[in-house]
Amino acid sequence: MSAVPLLKVKDVSKFYGSRIGCRNVSFELHPGEVLAVVGESGSGKTTLLSCLSTRLMPSSGIIEYHMRDGQYRDLAHMGEAERRFLMRTDWGFVHQNPADGLRMTVSAGANVGE
Repeated sequence: MSAVPLLKVKDVSKFYGSRIGCRNVSFELHPGEVLAVVGESGSGKTTLLSCLSTRLMPSSGIIEYHMRDGQYRDLAHMGEAERRFLMRTDWGFVHQNPADGLRMTVSAGANVGE
């Protein structure tokens, strides 16, 4: 296992008004590790993964990724094009509902190209 984490999540919370999506989640993920996020329905798994994938911005906390240039970048401060590139090259995300991950107004080929 590498001493340098690929992903550092520090005190990530997401609130929907007064409702809690997830609160104070922290972990590090190292190369070669597998992390399972488990919990009851409504416990915040999808909210957390949406924050990690930048589909939602967390209400608080920091999500840093170890980029190919060796630097850590806070995902919330990356531009849209840079985040989309990261999702196409380094990350994979399988949505529960396929429509959440596809652009339904373009062809299947355009979605695959993305």
